[in-house]
Amino acid sequence: MASLQLKVQLEGINPLIWRTFQIDQTETFFDLHEILQIVMGWENAHLFEFQIKERKIGLLPDEEEMWDTDANLEDSESIMLIDLNLQVGDTLRYIYDFGDHWGHLLTVEKITTEETDCPICLGGARNCPPEDCGGAPGYADFLDALKNPNHPQHEEIIDWIEEFDPEDFDMGETNEILQEFNDWRQDLFLEEE
Repeated sequence: MASLQLKVQLEGINPLIWRTFQIDQTETFFDLHEILQIVMGWENAHLFEFQIKERKIGLLPDEEEMWDTDANLEDSESIMLIDLNLQVGDTLRYIYDFGDHWGHLLTVEKITTEETDCPICLGGARNCPPEDCGGAPGYADFLDALKNPNHPQHEEIIDWIEEFDPEDFDMGETNEILQEFNDWRQDLFLEEE
């Protein structure tokens, strides 16, 4: 089965925070969301939405969990990447955390039919911002307070985050987590049989 090589860039942050990864085209958009959470370093604590052309794809509420959704929102669990017939150069947006509104630009870099271990992270730069830090403007303020011991919020930031290196990205650790995620999905699939 064909796989996509995608590059994801966090919008509104300089220097750029990015990852390149490979994903099977038979993955759903919900799977893509979970894989993005891992490769970026998010904690999967908020809602999300994909935007491609005029389409919006996200998590639909079930009967027990009600929240306001766009009437045009399509179910991320039922649409596979292959359904969109993505081509090299195509882009889509991934919005994570509607409060902080983290925008991610995804670009299809390559389509391959070679057998590969998917998902796999192929590269990246810089650490993902901490959850709930206020989006891109809040992250800039966070970094200022982190770097400056005289900043009025420096101690509060240190107590909140303890250790944080904005330049740190560990591709090996990311791939270990992706492998654990994939193993968990395989075990779940076998249990359902």
